[in-house]
Amino acid sequence: MIGAGIFGIAVACLFIFMLVWSIEIFPSGAVKILAYWVLAASAVETVFLLWILGLILFSDVVWTMSVNEFWKDQLSAIYFIKEWLYSWFWNDLLDFFLVYLPAIVFLSVRTTISSILGVWLISVSKR
Repeated sequence: MIGAGIFGIAVACLFIFMLVWSIEIFPSGAVKILAYWVLAASAVETVFLLWILGLILFSDVVWTMSVNEFWKDQLSAIYFIKEWLYSWFWNDLLDFFLVYLPAIVFLSVRTTISSILGVWLISVSKR
């Protein structure tokens, strides 16, 4: 499972590097749309992050609550999406990110990276 996590992180870093390296070939309108899409996703992730933080602070939930536990307990109506993801992606990779890592850590890192990427994409689209 750790190997799958390292692989997933390496693929994400490679994707971000390729995006940064070849951003000039994309039209500025497409870059602006991607930037707003990433920033909108960051806003949704921030809401989930605050929701999880509120659960941790004001209920019996512990800091090590995983994304899987959050989905199962709080988002049970859309839990089938997680099960569907397991039919498409590498199960060890999903286990690393959704079961092994605490939700607060996973969403904090993901929200920070996507926010920085969105702000950078907006500044690139203005050039």
